[in-house]
Amino acid sequence: MGTRAIAGVPGRGYGARMTLSAVVHLPRRRRILAATAALLAALILGGTAAPALAQDTDSGGSVSTGQGAGRAYVALGDSFTGGQGAPPYQLGPCLRSKFASYPAIAAAASAYRLVSNNACSGASLADVPGQLLGISGSTKLITITVGGIDAGSNEVFAACALDPGSTGCQAAVILSIARLAALAPQLAATYAGIAAAVPGAKIVVLNYPRLFQPGILALGDIVNSGTDRLNAVIRDAVVSVGLARVSLVDVAQEFTNHGIGARLPFIAYDPANPLAKQNFHPNALGNSLGYVRALLHDGVLSR
Repeated sequence: MGTRAIAGVPGRGYGARMTLSAVVHLPRRRRILAATAALLAALILGGTAAPALAQDTDSGGSVSTGQGAGRAYVALGDSFTGGQGAPPYQLGPCLRSKFASYPAIAAAASAYRLVSNNACSGASLADVPGQLLGISGSTKLITITVGGIDAGSNEVFAACALDPGSTGCQAAVILSIARLAALAPQLAATYAGIAAAVPGAKIVVLNYPRLFQPGILALGDIVNSGTDRLNAVIRDAVVSVGLARVSLVDVAQEFTNHGIGARLPFIAYDPANPLAKQNFHPNALGNSLGYVRALLHDGVLSR
């Protein structure tokens, strides 16, 4: 996802909680908080990246490098698959990490060979069919993170960034929850479509980590609550597909106590550069000790 996809409900008792800037850099509290709000506004108004069909021109981009011997692996989805939180990036508009996306690290840690990472920042469910174009029937593994953009994060961030207790924020959250109700069958259809297109592959759906340490920021708690709701919908969608080779890997445990504000965050946030493209996405540690460790724990990379 380019703009982090969330839906949720405002928590309570926010007035006594710390701001993100107080956690990240106390002496610059007010300036960083304002910059954070500016970042959210920038993401909403013009920050979503090019559609998933756009292809990087770098040799490590979405163009296939061949389907030779070995267990071929293809990655799909949004910025969480692309590795936007771990620059430097490949050439092109999709903000794919050159070295530290979870698909690249997973391939390096297993017998799977990453043929292509077709994920793109800002990708929604509507972009996934385009990402499937050209994938060989001999592909053995497909991983995907998608659905956040469809859940309505843009509207929630726009309404809640400055005042999570406002009526506008509450209305945006209610609308996002309504979208989630319709999202489950769309996700299920997407997973089933991938399975039908690549009948010899196991399809592994990864969900989204909580971005913030609980209790440090009103907006952070809304984001975390929405992530929990979205992950529940993703789980139900995987179950509803009813295919053994379509499975879910839940990354919540691996990211616990590693959100923004933690001593060792797995989520990128640079207070000195609040407009950095990597902000609010898993960093290199998040991709390796979060996403890849979850894949290893669930035995995906040993099969």
